[in-house]
Amino acid sequence: MTYPKPVFENLEELAALALAASRIVATALREDVLHRLKPQERSGPERLLRLIEARQIFDQRALDEIAWLERCLTRLIIEGTFLVDRSEADECNVSPAFWQESRLTEEADAPSRALAVILDLQNHLEAVHDILHAEAAITALRQKI
Repeated sequence: MTYPKPVFENLEELAALALAASRIVATALREDVLHRLKPQERSGPERLLRLIEARQIFDQRALDEIAWLERCLTRLIIEGTFLVDRSEADECNVSPAFWQESRLTEEADAPSRALAVILDLQNHLEAVHDILHAEAAITALRQKI
């Protein structure tokens, strides 16, 4: 069985991608998220921003803040999602003539855009952690031999 080649060559390259993704997340937090949160909900995203600005995104604190932020933004997106009834009056249409589509309010659309880049950063950070844990496990195995 062959496995797909990773999109990065080494851990350093993956870490650099994570740092680049963190800058995009910082912009999304400032432009699309912070002003939409209640004042008591802003402390987590503000901590994440400080971690990004200090380039300290590789410890568990950043992943914890991202996990909390994911839950918060998902709630905002769900609250701002509504259904629109649609219809197709074409006599040649063989599919159902009526259906519903999900739409987002502006208050949900911006957090939705931000969530996409936040999840990208989360994936990069988790990959860095996975590689480091795998390397540590391999080192431990080698020491036992």
